[in-house]
Amino acid sequence: MTEAGTSIHKRTEDFFPAEQRDLFWQVDQIVGPDRMLHAFPYFDGAVVPPLARDAIRGKNTWIAWGEGNEVFWDWVQQHGYGLADFLILVDSRKRDTRFARSGLINQPGMKAQLEKDKRVLGLYLDQADGDQILLKPPPNDIDSETGKLAVRRTLPTHAPKEAFEPWDRVEYARVRAQLAYDGLDPTIYGYPSGVVGLRLFPNPNFFGKGEAAEKARDYWNNRVMATDDAYYTDQSINADPKLVRPFRVSMSCGFCHIAPHPLNPPENPERPLWSNLSSIIGNQYWDPVATFTNLKKPDSFLYQFLASQQPGTIDTSLVSTDHINNSNTITSIFDVPARLARAQVNPPENQSSSNLLIPHVEDPQQGTNPRHTPRVLLDGADSVGVFGALSRVYLNIGAYSEEWKRLHNTVVGFTPQRPFAVATALKNSVYWRTADKYRIPYLARFFTYQEPQTGTHVTQPMHLADTAAGKPIIQAEHEAAGRGRGVFIQNCAICHSSKQPGGFSLTFSRDWAAKKTLETGASPALTLPMDFADWAEFTKSATYGEYVKQISDLAGQRSGPLDPFLKDNFLSTETRVPITLVGTNAGRAVGTNAMRGQIWDNFSSETYKNLAAVGEVHFFNPFSEKPVDRWGNNDSYAPPGGGPGYYRPASLISLWATAPFLHNNALGDYPLRKNEQDKNVPDPSVEGRLKAFDNGIDKILWSEKRDSSSSRRPGDLRGKMALADGDRGFIYRTTQVSYFDFPAPFIRQLIEGVAGSFWTSFLTTYLWVGIALVAAVFAFIGRARHAGFALLLIAVLAAVVLRVTRIDTIYPLLWLVPAVAAVGALLFWFWLLLKYNWAARTVFLALGVLAVLTGLTANAFVNGRLGDLKIGPVPTGTPVNLIMNLSPEAPLGDLMRAAFGMTRGFLRISKDSLESEAAWEAFKEEAATPLMRASKNPDFVLDRGHWFADDLTDDQKKDLKAFLKTL
Repeated sequence: MTEAGTSIHKRTEDFFPAEQRDLFWQVDQIVGPDRMLHAFPYFDGAVVPPLARDAIRGKNTWIAWGEGNEVFWDWVQQHGYGLADFLILVDSRKRDTRFARSGLINQPGMKAQLEKDKRVLGLYLDQADGDQILLKPPPNDIDSETGKLAVRRTLPTHAPKEAFEPWDRVEYARVRAQLAYDGLDPTIYGYPSGVVGLRLFPNPNFFGKGEAAEKARDYWNNRVMATDDAYYTDQSINADPKLVRPFRVSMSCGFCHIAPHPLNPPENPERPLWSNLSSIIGNQYWDPVATFTNLKKPDSFLYQFLASQQPGTIDTSLVSTDHINNSNTITSIFDVPARLARAQVNPPENQSSSNLLIPHVEDPQQGTNPRHTPRVLLDGADSVGVFGALSRVYLNIGAYSEEWKRLHNTVVGFTPQRPFAVATALKNSVYWRTADKYRIPYLARFFTYQEPQTGTHVTQPMHLADTAAGKPIIQAEHEAAGRGRGVFIQNCAICHSSKQPGGFSLTFSRDWAAKKTLETGASPALTLPMDFADWAEFTKSATYGEYVKQISDLAGQRSGPLDPFLKDNFLSTETRVPITLVGTNAGRAVGTNAMRGQIWDNFSSETYKNLAAVGEVHFFNPFSEKPVDRWGNNDSYAPPGGGPGYYRPASLISLWATAPFLHNNALGDYPLRKNEQDKNVPDPSVEGRLKAFDNGIDKILWSEKRDSSSSRRPGDLRGKMALADGDRGFIYRTTQVSYFDFPAPFIRQLIEGVAGSFWTSFLTTYLWVGIALVAAVFAFIGRARHAGFALLLIAVLAAVVLRVTRIDTIYPLLWLVPAVAAVGALLFWFWLLLKYNWAARTVFLALGVLAVLTGLTANAFVNGRLGDLKIGPVPTGTPVNLIMNLSPEAPLGDLMRAAFGMTRGFLRISKDSLESEAAWEAFKEEAATPLMRASKNPDFVLDRGHWFADDLTDDQKKDLKAFLKTL
């Protein structure tokens, strides 16, 4: 049964067999020994190896399987505060501009549907483009079990063809016939939406039997179908939590990870072929604001919040919020075999009993503890193995959503999290068991399968030299790249090479200079400094000199077109490096969701949970008058221990294709090109990627080039407004006046999510009923001294509120309230009214009426009867993270001062009708300091840090750049 009460068929993990045909065989083409692009996996024989068949199942899972998360995303659309609607996101009328507007990838073989009479239940959905949509296996795709051409495996005989019994089979069949069909079993994978990675499932709460579904259909027919485009344009409909949509939208991993193939990009990104797509590169053009706030406009602060997250990034703690705006890149998945090899020689990590419920592939013996583990996430938090990392990804995009909503206050937060327990998922979720038993092993095989004859694999590097545009560039820069190789080995390999001398390990200490230095021939167990300020001195030490000698001997000399040192080199040590040494924005490093007791507790090792605190993190405080140091910092704060504070070094594989750089894509520009309509759109061509690489790598190597007013991004207001002249780097600031806006139907959900249902009811109903009852009693029995006491209490409370909030500085006349109450109290106690009880009872009668009116108003407000909630204005130029990093764990006094400061700021702007710089100055005076004091992460500069190339000469940097281009 669904949460709405609709009956559905009970299912087991055998009801979701993985598609075994190589339907996406044109995706993820790889370069073979002949230096030409080939399908993967490639086989030229009568029998497909079983491991290859499992890799194909994994590929299909990665691209199309959502693990039941259509339930979650449907819930988010209904209860997500009116932020996003995926059925509007896939509006077919916008198909030809999807990539330009939001970075989404159009599914090949489909076309836009623009005709009103061909809508599906009033929805504009992409149509099949003739026979092109039907996915077909390659001619040599042979079933390894039958030896015959692969055909679609049917469901077990006991499995239902649909998840539910429709209310009207004829009408239901008519609707399904209007949906595009691409050959995948729609009962398992849904129907294609037209966007790769998003698939449509008929909603049992709409098409099923029962009173709730009947009401849902009536509501849709009467409100949506009755008016053209009402669903797309009227927020009272698309942001109504009572609205039940006909289709749920499932999200696969491919939604974020599939992008134009760097080695074979499409001529037109809006019309790619399957052969133009890669599922492992990561989509650095994917736009979070266009995807997750597509119902909002720039005048919403929530829109500004998502806009601060750069294209190609996603905040994986957006739903299970950790109260830090900390988006990170949609990572490329390169050289998994080499990554696993590095994990084997890195120190293993201790696991808890919950961790050990998750299978692993790194160690041959199940239950091994400690466990060898690579670290997929940028902060190194997911430390239970690749299997666990893949499992957690599906949870994070909505699998087993019934448990999700029990463990935290979705999106808003401000309530304690509880761990997502693996044991509970194993017990209660058919989708988790399906993934555990079949899907995750298939995915692991997809990423690790190597063709027996050639050793090629889907995650192998994509080299610029294998493109027509790049080959002459690589040839022309051959000698410079050779010199740059030496620069890399001497300066970068310590963090960016998985090949290291035997016994290599890294530790970090503020007392690094006192640690034992390496002797000639000793195993390079290095102790590095914790702070970047000590880096130059460290590189001059005998310890580092001996390491450079050993890594240089290991790397040898480059010989021939293929460099043995680079072959099977993941180009990262996977070692956690303290943020104090890296110096980049601390946002992602100090995320807390994987700490002990938090939502991803079961997916981080005990070793992670016992990591030492990194100490003081230096950052630029735009509200401090202190001078900045040589790196642009003038303040510091101390993140907690127990996990946060570290980054794993990024892999440099195919660096030429993955710009912009840093963990948040904040360093470097996105090149644009003119499309057919003469509009600037993102350019994923080889030339476009090279332009992005040139811009980004120059800013990495020459830090002085980062402050370039000619290439500022939206939200970087330096030079555009006087308020931003002092910014030391890219601080995303609101680009226009905005408001916290929540549609009226979500107000109770918003308040109850934070305060709980009891306190919400108490503050809006019970409190005022109680006051009214007390006042009613005293209206009959009250005497003058009682009225005097009540008025004195009101005077004292009003005075305290005015002084604590300091709202009296904005509206001095509010002091009339406590003054009048105090005068009334004196009159009743000491003067004319002392003997007139009727006057006292009149006061209590008035107080009772006022309490009733207040309660009715509060009740009407919380239930949405007074209209939408709109808080602000937040002025143009406000750093988004000044507000979005507010910590619920801050001391209560600091939280109150932050809330009151924002309130005063909003009131000053509204009272005096302030605009632009004047509005920001008023808000800053009132709110900036208290908000900074209550911040969970006050580090706002997005493009700072990674200054390791600063001491290189210009010639060394140019040679290093040439070498990095070859990776």
